[in-house]
Amino acid sequence: MSPLIQRTLQKTALTLISAVLFVGFFKFNDWIFHTLEHSRGVNWVFLPAGFRVILVLVLGLPGALGLMLGSWFIDWEVIDGSNPLLGLLNGVAGGLTPWVVMKYLHKHHWLSEQLQKLDPLQLLNLTLISSAASAVAHQLVWLLMDRPNINVWVDVWPMFFGNVTGALLMLYSFKFALDRLRIKT
Repeated sequence: MSPLIQRTLQKTALTLISAVLFVGFFKFNDWIFHTLEHSRGVNWVFLPAGFRVILVLVLGLPGALGLMLGSWFIDWEVIDGSNPLLGLLNGVAGGLTPWVVMKYLHKHHWLSEQLQKLDPLQLLNLTLISSAASAVAHQLVWLLMDRPNINVWVDVWPMFFGNVTGALLMLYSFKFALDRLRIKT
């Protein structure tokens, strides 16, 4: 098998795995925190936001594309085919926003390109900026596409808060698990 085909298959597999993980954590988040839903699509705790950060940091563009595919799958269920362009743009906002933020931070040397050199402040900055950018991007898409029953100036804040709390819960859970694995080895 040629190296090009092998790399393409590997990136495709990583993209699909990312999509499945994102959808799985979206469903898990809905199951655990459904009572903390501010409005449809806006949660006070959104664990998949942590996967956005992790997948983009670890996998780069394949992770972002997986997030986009996962969002499309979720939105197709939620939107029920009534506005496919809304679903398409919502997936782009959810998948590509954290990747664009990461690239921006890399370009300005505010985020290490090597995971081993990533310090807690850089990770916190990525989490906060990604959470804000994602909340704003989603709200703009919803506003431009006339999503029913939205109030951008109100909904952006719980979405931002939910992204931050979900991401921090996920990141610290992963850190806790990794620290325990290091202790055993």
